[in-house]
Amino acid sequence: MMTLDEQVNSYGILLTEEERDEVGIKLEELLRFGFTTIESGLSVNDLDDIRKKLADVYARQLEEIGGSVTLEASHDADVARCLLAYETCFFDLATNKPLLGFCRRLFGDNFVLLQQNGLMNHPVRSHYQLRWHRDLPFQHWVCSMPIAISALLCVDEFNATTGGTYVLAGSHLHEKFPSDAFVRRHQQVMDAHPGTFILMDAMVFHRAGKNSSTSVRRAVNHLIGRPFLAQQIDIPRMLGSTHAHDPAVSNYLGYQWGPAASVTAWRKHRSKRKVT
Repeated sequence: MMTLDEQVNSYGILLTEEERDEVGIKLEELLRFGFTTIESGLSVNDLDDIRKKLADVYARQLEEIGGSVTLEASHDADVARCLLAYETCFFDLATNKPLLGFCRRLFGDNFVLLQQNGLMNHPVRSHYQLRWHRDLPFQHWVCSMPIAISALLCVDEFNATTGGTYVLAGSHLHEKFPSDAFVRRHQQVMDAHPGTFILMDAMVFHRAGKNSSTSVRRAVNHLIGRPFLAQQIDIPRMLGSTHAHDPAVSNYLGYQWGPAASVTAWRKHRSKRKVT
């Protein structure tokens, strides 16, 4: 393979990005391409526990709703939702140190967990995630900075055979979904090993690939965004008051950002914090 010339010479350029550390380079990839990857630091045992607990939570949610027929009628088969309310390992995953560190670099101090979903891509079986979409669906506008990102933990190997994520680089910068010919020419599969977070701007077009292997391909997706966005499921209500006063995670989990019950409640809450 030919080695590329790595000298970065230029002329006529007045503005350039400053030199960055590794996280900064990952941020630049996210902003320009719409996606990047970071390592979670999870061990083999951690991933084995996530695989087992994902199956357990899905079985419990099947029982809660009355079986697979009812779940399939809601077009939500092979998805386990709000995992952190069921098993501690998913709370630990949602508050993963490298992930939250990246989010602080991107969003600053204020960001919230909007969703946490377990995704199971079975061989041959059809799944709605195989269709192109944005993780903020039905939106056809763009903005200069991300308002949300998806953090997809690869629980199993991601590649073209197992049903790895397909992505269209730069599509978060354009309002319209591109033509079919453009998609076929420029789509790419993101290969990633277990324990990797695939991070995507929530406005980038992507889809799951068809799983042509012999094993299920599992992932846990987190949608994390700015606090003006609403949670899919009321995470503080699901968790109760356990983490309501934990300064490290209460805002991130949404305790700070829910609508006030009344004008009086809003004013009392506002009086307890510094307003800038």
